[in-house]
Amino acid sequence: MSDHAYISTPRLRLTPVGDGDPVEVAEAIGNYDVARWLGRVPYPYRPADAEAFMAANAHLVGKVWFIYDREGLVGGIGIDGELGYWLARTAWGQGYATEACDAVLDAHFSDPAAESLLSGHYPGNHRSATVLRKLGFVYTGRRPVQAQALAQTVEGHELLLTRDAWEARRNILIRTERLTLRPLRDADWRQMQKLGGVPEVARMMLMLTVPWPEAAVRQWIATSAFRGRPGYRLAVERNDGGLIGSVGFGPDHSLNYMIDRRFWGRGYASEAVRAFLADLFARFPEIDVIEADHFADNPASGAVLRKLGFEKTGTGLGASKARVERAPNVLYRLSREAFRTAP
Repeated sequence: MSDHAYISTPRLRLTPVGDGDPVEVAEAIGNYDVARWLGRVPYPYRPADAEAFMAANAHLVGKVWFIYDREGLVGGIGIDGELGYWLARTAWGQGYATEACDAVLDAHFSDPAAESLLSGHYPGNHRSATVLRKLGFVYTGRRPVQAQALAQTVEGHELLLTRDAWEARRNILIRTERLTLRPLRDADWRQMQKLGGVPEVARMMLMLTVPWPEAAVRQWIATSAFRGRPGYRLAVERNDGGLIGSVGFGPDHSLNYMIDRRFWGRGYASEAVRAFLADLFARFPEIDVIEADHFADNPASGAVLRKLGFEKTGTGLGASKARVERAPNVLYRLSREAFRTAP
């Protein structure tokens, strides 16, 4: 059986199609809003169609999967010749497609002999277009596709993801005089737990708790992977050895960072964040504004932000899993120009 027969992500589990329930599959894919965007799926779609699909693809272990979340079946995905996927109508808008595709693409390119991968979408399928572009696919042209649910041939868009493009979206390394910023790894969980799972640090962060359980830390790291788009964190290491913190940029274009309390007051936060922001603005030319905030009882963080060019925009109430109640916070924004001209 393939090493990738079963794939887990922070929210999803991908299983071989032979493990599926035909009735459940038919209910999920049989919605017209789903079937209309798929080439080989008839409409209406019945359990017998699901049984035929499962039988025809049962030998493609590690190539074709059903996608499950905690509630049950939410979609399907495959890389037999090209990347294709679908999500049940109730699962749209939750980022499941991107999460599942990321995992499958990593499995595909983990094979050194794996070649570039094709994919495509119909005109008007803006959701799929967004997902594929986010994954690094680029348009290569048009091709006719027989759409069974529509009973017609459609001129679909064709896209390609090369190994070089995939690798570029997983590699990042930033060096300063004293620090190295690199992707977080699962092996970092113990050190991150030690530095983040203490009241002085956790109370200033959104998702950290005291104590910070191993499973929660490892999931936090798993969701932090750099994939060439906003929504990642990097480990902060001293060049003479030792992980001392993290710095990240959320999908909502917000900055977050933390430094081991043993190293406060040495300028490491300013040094790490400055280098991170310089790389971020260079890497994402479309981003002109970054948001940030800090709790009112964390003035040191405010000093770091202002030093880097952030401007105060207001106050509010912020939440932290390590606090009993919401607490006053201070809001900031940083423009590309303000960062460029900051001392």
